[in-house]
Parts: sequence; C-alpha cells; structure tokens
Amino acid sequence: KSAVAESVSAPPRVSAVVPFHDSGRHLRPCIESLLALEAEPGEVELILIDNGSTDDSAANAADFFGITVLHEATPGDYSARNTGIRVARAPIIAFTDADCTVDRDWARAILASMDDPGTGAVIGHCRYPDDATLPLKLLGAWENAKAAHVTRRCPPANRFAYCNNMAVRASLFDEIGPFREWRRAADSELVHRLAGERPDLDLRYDPTMRITQNVFTRARDRARRLRLYTDTNTQIDGFRELTALQRLGALWHGLLGAGR
Repeated sequence: KSAVAESVSAPPRVSAVVPFHDSGRHLRPCIESLLALEAEPGEVELILIDNGSTDDSAANAADFFGITVLHEATPGDYSARNTGIRVARAPIIAFTDADCTVDRDWARAILASMDDPGTGAVIGHCRYPDDATLPLKLLGAWENAKAAHVTRRCPPANRFAYCNNMAVRASLFDEIGPFREWRRAADSELVHRLAGERPDLDLRYDPTMRITQNVFTRARDRARRLRLYTDTNTQIDGFRELTALQRLGALWHGLLGAGR
C-alpha cells in the first residue's frame, strides 16, 4: 500500500522529514522509496525541504503527488530539518537524507521501536550500495556495531546519532528545543541534550530500521566524512569518544552479530 493518499481523515503516525540541496541525482530514488513504504494510507506524512537548490531538485520533488515541499533559505541541513519539524503533524518525526533510500518496512520498524514509551529516539542500520567496495562494507559493519554497542552498553557521554536514519518523539522538540543549527553533529548534540534533560528516556539502536546511503562507494571517502564528524563532536558539551577498550567491546559484540 502507498504511504500517501489523496484524502485521509486520521492524522499521520510518522512524519518523514528530508532536507535537500542540489540533490537531483539521488532525490528521486529517495522519494520513490518513501512512497513505497509498507504503511496504511495517510499513516506516513512526507515533508521535503528545499535548502536553496540551484539544480532541478525542486522540480523533481514537485513531480510527486501527495508530499509537502517546503523552502528554507537559511543554509544548512539542520535549519531545513527544523523547518520540517515545525509543520510535522505526527507524534513521531523520522529523518533520512536525500542521498538515501529506505527499506519498505522502515516506518514499521520505527513504530515498533517507539511502541516502548521509554524510548525517546531511535537510530537504525545503515548500509552502502551493492557496488560499494569491500572495505566500505566492512566499515559500514563497524559503524553499525558501534551504534549498537554505544546505545546498549555505554554511558550517555559516548552517545551519537545520525539524521540519515533517525526518529524522535515530536513532543521532545517542544520540550528540549530543535536541532542546533550547526554545520555538523547537531544530531549527536540533540541526543546528549535528551540524556541530560530527560534521563528517563532511552536512545535505542534498531537493526531492523534500515536505509541505504547511496553517495559513498569507497571507504576512503566515507572515512574522510567520519573524521569531520569526529572533529566537530568536540563542540558537544560532555561528549566523550570511545576508549580503546570500548572499541574492542564494540568490535567483539559486532562479531557476535549485535550490529546486524
């Protein structure tokens, strides 16, 4: 069933927010994957935010019926996401990026994770395209194992998040505020703020909440991006990188299948 219908009376259960900027090559597959979600009509609301594109991205988005396309002039993905948050109608706001495609059961996995009232936010499993190099696929396996280990076994100081596959209770944005409008790492800053202000709510990793990140095919390109995030994470108050022992623990549990 399509996630979007012409006319629905019930409010959506999930609002999917996707910023884009000059994303013409990837945006159409992203939208198509969201429209193909296994969901009841109207259950998932799709909100795209054009963040000053100069290519045909906005025109591509306009080709699709039943989605909301907004415009945010302030540069930055987090500014665009905050614009989407302000108009989202669902109690759960999910995020992915324009260079990603989501699995058909993505919304179902999000709803299942959020069925636990003790979960405030959830991050999911990220994979790379079929033509990605083996080193990149191994790096992806490590990233997922690390996310599983940090959310299940590490203190809040080690937490991080990623908006290409993330969902947050909408009420929390009213309570603790929107994303910081930083260039990077505002998703990780948000979960640190959540841990400080709502320690009763968990950050969860759900391996069944899956997306494919289509922009990378080589490990060195992805590693370069990860280094940028490592540098900018230092601006988060209280953030701590994993120790060598914690990394070994993440690797061990990853080998046991925790990050799958």
